[in-house]
Amino acid sequence: MNLKGKIAIITGAGRGIGRTIALDLAREGCHLALTSRSQAELTSLVEEAGALGAIAIGLPLDLCLEENIEELINQTVAKFGVIDILINNAAILYSEPFLEASLEHWDQTMSINLRTVFLLSQKVLRLMKERRSGYIINISSVQAFGVQPHVAAYGVSKCGMVGLSQAMYEAAKEYGVKVSTVYPGITDTKMVRDLNPPTKPEQWMLPEDISDCVLSLLKQSPRMIVKDVVPWSVGYDRI
Repeated sequence: MNLKGKIAIITGAGRGIGRTIALDLAREGCHLALTSRSQAELTSLVEEAGALGAIAIGLPLDLCLEENIEELINQTVAKFGVIDILINNAAILYSEPFLEASLEHWDQTMSINLRTVFLLSQKVLRLMKERRSGYIINISSVQAFGVQPHVAAYGVSKCGMVGLSQAMYEAAKEYGVKVSTVYPGITDTKMVRDLNPPTKPEQWMLPEDISDCVLSLLKQSPRMIVKDVVPWSVGYDRI
């Protein structure tokens, strides 16, 4: 895909992997609809993307609410006319002993990490279907391959994304829309640092490494698709 002039929605864009993807897409000539819960982070990101030549809008929305998903789509289409790319990146993570994990945290995690991805992707895919063109990329985690008990809700939500991505791929392919999933290993983000993992940050990947994977997928020939990408730090051997 030639990315110049393409329109991309990125969720969880305020910081970390989402922010890096947004700026890299801006450098490639994309225009952006960016969402997170922090207005301050979005304002800064919109300014940075604009300095790179992108037209960008920032929408501080709680995507757990279906009406906010509708607003994100409607504002994107009103501003740009189409949606070419959707990056499902938003996620939350609670670290707590399995036997003490709260139902409130479980439900919130499933809502943000999985339900939101389903609703937003379904609605965007309907638009992409009409144009028989588009790309949806889901940012999952290697926790999908081995859920650790202290992050059970997060890991299970990422397992759910495996099945959801498979269903999306099958539903989208007949309309010329691609669906891929990226499963990052340990990456230097605020969410990971807040976990205090027992390794040193120099052993971790950077958000730029995950963004490189996303750009590689988007730039593939229209004749092919790489369905799954698992970036892994050479200095870290645990899930």
